[in-house]
Amino acid sequence: MSKIDENQIRRRLKLLSQVEPTSEATDRAMERVRNTLTGKENRPEGKKVRTVLKRPITKLAAAAVLMIGLGYAVGRLSAPGPDMEQLNSALETSLRASLIEEMDRRWKSAFAANCVQLKDDLQQQVRRDLTEFAVQTLAASNTRTEQRLIQLINLIETARARDRRQIAAALEKIEFDKSRLGKGLVALAAQTSKLRGTKQD
Repeated sequence: MSKIDENQIRRRLKLLSQVEPTSEATDRAMERVRNTLTGKENRPEGKKVRTVLKRPITKLAAAAVLMIGLGYAVGRLSAPGPDMEQLNSALETSLRASLIEEMDRRWKSAFAANCVQLKDDLQQQVRRDLTEFAVQTLAASNTRTEQRLIQLINLIETARARDRRQIAAALEKIEFDKSRLGKGLVALAAQTSKLRGTKQD
């Protein structure tokens, strides 16, 4: 391996060592890698390999294993004696950076999906609110219209009753006037008869 390649690897490992993930994320990632490498996962044997290879964390673990192997080989070839502590630290830092990047990508994806879901939920809520408002407005309008119709019917009935009373009063007056006229005509006829009888005498 050339000196330039070794320097590039050391520079990259140094850059990776400057990234600090949270301790919980690191612990979870390391536990998953250990479980994957030791085969402690509780899955049926037939599906185990296929399922493990399909998971993104497995790909990260495989990349970490490759990085560990590469780092080990570089360390063995370039160092006069093996410095396992430094190598473990560099590889752990590299793994942390990879995990942070993956978590960041997943978080952004989940955030975008949540934004779309929130937008859909808000649109549905606005539609529901508008529908409910329209139903309430229609019900209020129908109630108000019915009240107005009842008031109009009451006014018409009151006017009819008043008209009937006025017509009845007018008919009674006509009957009364007719009766008086009839009596007056009878009295006039009687007076006329009397006057004729007096003239004939």
